[in-house]
Amino acid sequence: MSVENSGATAPSPGFTMTWLMEDAIEENAGVSLARMTVEAGVTTEAHRHPNCTEAIHLLSGQVSQRRGDLWIELAPGDTLLIPTGALHQTYNPGPETAVMMIAYSSGSRVYLT
Repeated sequence: MSVENSGATAPSPGFTMTWLMEDAIEENAGVSLARMTVEAGVTTEAHRHPNCTEAIHLLSGQVSQRRGDLWIELAPGDTLLIPTGALHQTYNPGPETAVMMIAYSSGSRVYLT
């Protein structure tokens, strides 16, 4: 299936989020789905989503995922749930770009640093 608005990419230094589904793509979708890449050596900004959970599934590469005060090592095939409101961030220790699928329980996420 091809959606005209899908694939909108939000670039930031060292990582990208390509949105595949969200309320802005499909009205009242109620969920969000993105493909995220994080280059080797990059750490994303610590943030939280007060209105939704976030599920992270690592497709390739390796990442250390912060969830609250813990850093959790993920290998390809691992999935981790970030509870609503939990502080989290992603670090890629390298040597290759990590690729993840990210799913949110809301079609319109709130992002707080």
